[in-house]
Amino acid sequence: MKKLLVLMMTLTLGLTACGGVNATPASSSEVSTSVPQKLTLVSKVANYITLLVPSDFGEFYDKDSYFVAEGPNASIVISPITESDTSIGDVTQDFMVESLGNTYSNIEVLAFDNPANIAGVDSVSCLYTGDGNTNGQNKTVCQIILYFTVDGQNCEQHIVFTFNTGSNSSLEANFVDILESISLE
Repeated sequence: MKKLLVLMMTLTLGLTACGGVNATPASSSEVSTSVPQKLTLVSKVANYITLLVPSDFGEFYDKDSYFVAEGPNASIVISPITESDTSIGDVTQDFMVESLGNTYSNIEVLAFDNPANIAGVDSVSCLYTGDGNTNGQNKTVCQIILYFTVDGQNCEQHIVFTFNTGSNSSLEANFVDILESISLE
C-alpha cells in the first residue's frame, strides 16, 4: 500500500511537471476554469474489476473482450483475465517501455513500481507519458498489471488509464480516488 501511495504522489508531481495541474498559484477564478471540479464517481464493474469511474464517462462497452469506458479526453481499458506467460519478476521498466513501442514514442517513465499491491494482489504499475503513434497527441498513461491465481492457473489482468496530457480531464482530477477504489469481483 505504501508503494501505491508513492505512485499516486508521483502521479500528482508528474502531472504538475507535465502541465496537467497548475504549478503556479492562480486567482480563484482561474483555478475554477482550468481544473475541473471533482465529479460524482460511480461504481462500475467490467471484466471482474470494480472501480469508481467519473460520471462524465460513458458505460463500459465490449471491444474484442476488452472493456472500454470513455470520457472527455480520457479512457479506461480493462483487459480480460488471461493465462500469464510472464511472472511478476520478469516485468522490468525496460520490459514495459519495449512493450509500448508500437503505440507510443518519446516515452518518459514517471513512476515504476514492481512489486506493488493493488486490489490485494501482486501487481506492477507503470506511469508514463508518450506521443501517440497514430495521432501524435501526448498522453499520460498509468498501466497496471494484476497477477493472481484462478483454479491453480497463473493469470494476469491489465487496467490502463489514459488521458491527454494537460487536458485537466475528470480522470486526472479524480485519479487517486479511482486507484484506491479498484477491487476484484
